[in-house]
Amino acid sequence: MNTAVVLEARNSDTAWVLVHVVDSGVRGWAKTTLLKIAPGVSIYRLPISDAQIVPGAGNAVGTPPAPTPGPVPTVVLDRNLTAPILPQITTSMRYQARLIRQKGQQLGNNPAVFSKVGDCMTDYWAFLDPFGYGTYDLGKYGNLLGAIQRFSTPLRDGVPNSWSAKSAAAHNGFNSSAVLDPQWADPSICLKGESPLQCEYRLNKPGIAVIMFGTADVLVMTPREYNYYLREIVKETMDRGILPVLSTFPENLAVREKAKQINQVVLTIAKEKNIPVMNLQAALEGLPNNGIDSDGIHLTVPPEARTAFFSDENMKYGYTIRNLVTLQTLDIVWRELMR
Repeated sequence: MNTAVVLEARNSDTAWVLVHVVDSGVRGWAKTTLLKIAPGVSIYRLPISDAQIVPGAGNAVGTPPAPTPGPVPTVVLDRNLTAPILPQITTSMRYQARLIRQKGQQLGNNPAVFSKVGDCMTDYWAFLDPFGYGTYDLGKYGNLLGAIQRFSTPLRDGVPNSWSAKSAAAHNGFNSSAVLDPQWADPSICLKGESPLQCEYRLNKPGIAVIMFGTADVLVMTPREYNYYLREIVKETMDRGILPVLSTFPENLAVREKAKQINQVVLTIAKEKNIPVMNLQAALEGLPNNGIDSDGIHLTVPPEARTAFFSDENMKYGYTIRNLVTLQTLDIVWRELMR
C-alpha cells in the first residue's frame, strides 16, 4: 500500500513497532517484518513501549503484542551453571557432530570453513581478523599454527579465508532476533526473503559456525526470549549441516544478574544439544575490569591493537583473550569433531 508511517516505539524483542500514519494520524502496532524501513533508521534505537491502543480518537484497535513466544528455558536461573573455558568433548558430542558433518557433506559444506555469527563484539576488526592477515604472534601457543592454516581455506572468489571474512550474519547492533529476520539482511548480497543467517550459510557453506550473542540481547529482551531465539539459531545451523560452536558473552556489569542468566541459557542449550561451548566469561574473569572497556559493554584492546599477539602483557585485554580462546576452541573442534 506504500502508506507512510512514523515509528514511535517498539516492543521488547523488536518484533512489533508502534506507528502512526502520516496522513490520518491513526496509531497502532505493526509487525516489523511487514514494514519497509527507511535507510539510516534503526528500530533498536526506539524506546520500548507497552502502550495500550484503544478505539476512538483516531487510534487503531489493538494492544501491544507480547514478545515472540518460546519455550521457557529449562535452566534454573537462580543456580550457577558452570562450564570449563574450552569445550570438553564427550562421546555424545562426537556422535552429534558426526551426524551434522555427514549432513553437511551431502549439502556441500566445507569443514575447513567457519562462519562468524554475532553482534558488534564479532563484527569488529579486533576479533579473528588478524589471523587472516598474518598479523599475529602465537608466542608460547605455537601449537595453534595448524588451526590458523587449516581455516585459511578460501571461502569463495574474493574471500581468502574465514578469519578475515566479513560475515553476513554478524553486524553491529544485531541481537539473536535480528540475525533471523530478513529485514536485516544485506540486499547487495542476500536473496529476497533471506535472513542474515541464511544468507551467510548459503554464501560460504561453512562446516562450523562460531556463535555469540548477548551484548545487545541483555538490554532488550528477557532470558526467556533469548532462549527462544538462540534455539532457533542453533536449530537452523544444525539443519543446514553446520556444527554450532556457542560462546558465553562478556557479562555487562550494569546488569550482571540478567547477563548471568542469559549465559546460563547458552550453557544449557549446548548441554542439551551436545554441541561445543566456550566459556568466554570464565576466561575473562580476573582480567582488569573483567576485560571490559570503560563503556561497561565492549572488550578491551591492547596497546597498538595487537589482539593476536599472545604476550603476557597483551593477555590482560579482553579481545586478546577472546581470540586465544576461540582459536583454541577451533583447534579442538577440528581435531576432535571434524575429521
